[in-house]
Amino acid sequence: MLVTALILFIFIIGLCIGSFLNVVILRSLSNESIIFPASKCPKCQHKLFWWHNIPVLSYLILHGKCGFCKEKISPQYPFIELLTGIIFTLLFLKFGLSIDTLFAWVIGSLFIVIAATDWKEKIVFDTHTYLLIGVGILYGIIITALDLYQFHKITGGYNITSEWVIANPVSSTLLGIILGFVIMEIIARIGYLIAGSRAFGEGDSFIAAGLGAIFGWKMMLVALVMAVVIQVIITLPVYIKKEIENKNWMVILSLGAFAIYTIAFLMALNFGWLANTFAYALSAIVLAVCGIFTCREVLRGIKKPEGRTYLPFGPALIFAGFIILLV
Repeated sequence: MLVTALILFIFIIGLCIGSFLNVVILRSLSNESIIFPASKCPKCQHKLFWWHNIPVLSYLILHGKCGFCKEKISPQYPFIELLTGIIFTLLFLKFGLSIDTLFAWVIGSLFIVIAATDWKEKIVFDTHTYLLIGVGILYGIIITALDLYQFHKITGGYNITSEWVIANPVSSTLLGIILGFVIMEIIARIGYLIAGSRAFGEGDSFIAAGLGAIFGWKMMLVALVMAVVIQVIITLPVYIKKEIENKNWMVILSLGAFAIYTIAFLMALNFGWLANTFAYALSAIVLAVCGIFTCREVLRGIKKPEGRTYLPFGPALIFAGFIILLV
């Protein structure tokens, strides 16, 4: 019973923090202070009463409309509040009553804010990514200090070797920051060779640096790979829809043929139909040719501004970060 009450309390705290995160998100985009003035309707500018600010409940009581001008309230408000409540609860269930939970809550809050501003207006604020990096560095310092303290408490000394200097949390954090930023900048600038512009914004490089600060360089690399997969899954349907609207049938046909042949190739491998070396080599060559042809057709479209499909990469990075944080 006590555990259930504690979990419910954590969820409510998360809802309240989510309400504050909505303020941070929207006022960052409008370039307003997150403290003053008091909460107001973004449409009629009327100051809200306290009962207008109860997380989720106020939205339901007011039927999703302003209590004064009756304009619709963005569903972003209850969504962010519920999301934060759920994430806070999950992080508490994972880390328990510990300093890890406190840091995880701060990191999760920053993740939500960064993803929301990027998804909403394709903007990543330096302040938010710098805070993410700073939290990662602080956490690394604290964990390293605790490790040293525990070792000294047990042995009465310090075992600072060259291996420890390379592998301790602070070193991993600093290397993660550098690698995250450098790798993303290299990939972003490859976009100039392919499409004449950056592949994604500079803010994404700072998000990757933040992931490196929090998770260290090894898990940061895992997060980058996961983010690419997530981005492809999200972007592909939008891209195909756009290509159909633009009647770029060659791109659609090449993508379809490549997808069908890839599935057939994997099924053949699974059933052992390609046990013969010649059959395997020939099938692999055909797959490679299909892939190269498809890439050529896609790149041709990307080089034309009207053929580009852009979705912010930041939310995919944040989603990958959440998966690592929670799982």
